[in-house]
Amino acid sequence: MNENPFEIAIKELEAGTEDIRPSDVVSFSEPLRSALNYVIRLGRFSLTEFQEKLEFTREETKKIADILVARNLFAVSRFSNAEETFYESRLTAMTRPLNRPPSDIWKKIE
Repeated sequence: MNENPFEIAIKELEAGTEDIRPSDVVSFSEPLRSALNYVIRLGRFSLTEFQEKLEFTREETKKIADILVARNLFAVSRFSNAEETFYESRLTAMTRPLNRPPSDIWKKIE
């Protein structure tokens, strides 16, 4: 039962399959919880910034970020380049665009 923080973080992230919302972050262990709180507040951040908060290796941090992208908490930013990957944190788990309500919605309500 002597797991390192990276292994614990991976287990926690792989335990579910649904989208992760910012409100779910409190259920994660340290240092993942603090790092996620920090980058969610930033909104846009680099892999390097995320790594500094997690204090894991770059490869470990990249693996965690990839899981968070797959679970829709992060999105890879269009500003990413060959040297650095940038991310944007999502403030909601809903990832599909909203549709306009039908024009006769008020008739249906009355």
